[in-house]
Amino acid sequence: MNFPTPPTAPERQHWMDLLRGGAILLVIAHHLRLVQQIWDGSAPWAMVELSEALAPFRMPALLFASGMLLTRSLEKPTGRYLTGKVRSLLWPWLLWSAIMLPILGWVNGADPLWWINGLYTWFLMALFLYYVGGLLARWIPPGWIALASVAVWTALPLLGIEHDVDGPRPDKFIYYAVYFFAGAALRNVLTARMIPLALLAPALSLAAAWALWAALSDIEPSVPVVTQVVVLVSVIAAIGLAQRLPRMRLTRPVEWLGRNSIVAYLVHLPVIELLSRHLDVPPSAASYLIFYLVTIGICVLAILIRPATVFLYAWPARRRAPERIEQSSTPRPTFSSAATRR
Repeated sequence: MNFPTPPTAPERQHWMDLLRGGAILLVIAHHLRLVQQIWDGSAPWAMVELSEALAPFRMPALLFASGMLLTRSLEKPTGRYLTGKVRSLLWPWLLWSAIMLPILGWVNGADPLWWINGLYTWFLMALFLYYVGGLLARWIPPGWIALASVAVWTALPLLGIEHDVDGPRPDKFIYYAVYFFAGAALRNVLTARMIPLALLAPALSLAAAWALWAALSDIEPSVPVVTQVVVLVSVIAAIGLAQRLPRMRLTRPVEWLGRNSIVAYLVHLPVIELLSRHLDVPPSAASYLIFYLVTIGICVLAILIRPATVFLYAWPARRRAPERIEQSSTPRPTFSSAATRR
């Protein structure tokens, strides 16, 4: 089956930005719904159902998009590769985990598992581990690593370990690895061709059925092997939709948010927590919408001032000293003399 060529410039896959931006918007909506339920006792019914329906897909989409960058990152020298991941992943993981302590309670700092998971900064720790794993196993095709993560996740109950994706244990690192390494494995195919409609239609139908199940059961479905495969197919279906969306004014802000997803991801939860804790607003659809827009507005502001606050999202790199220009005793050829040698 021939894949149609996507109508985007090869130098930048705008659908990848759209995927990340859409996932970030869904993550913000989900966290706002959870925090509002905790502090106000309820959240709009529609947002609860939408949040449950999309719960299986949000983080896998972000991890899949991150995995698509693995191969290009591995082209860097090993030292530069590791230093970059420490600066851009471990540093903000540590910093924002610490920032959440005065908001959620200093007592959390005494729990080692809290530092590993950091409530929401676990995503950065997971990415760091996946990038290090990708470096150590660079001779293994990433598709095989994705399959290995499925096998390990499936085998946990056989070893007497119950599955726990939402708890403080870092089990989620095994579960989500399939999406990161599947993104690395499928990068060349997805960046070169669009997903054909013959595959897209059934994939979307499967995703819709899985989302309906999640909404009706009020919990993410967890069936060994099946869950990871269905969610992976659903993420690829979302990519197929993003590939076919024309670039409009409506989608440009989402793409921009996707290009700056690290800022929005790190900033949004502290904002939501502070708004919900300190503003005594009765829970309603209107208050939810106001909090959502305010949170996005602050995230946008944080992105705009990022050049002045870069240390919040990556450890500042040392500025390289300007290279000395050695003066040669031989004069440089003039234009005319150089032309005579052609």
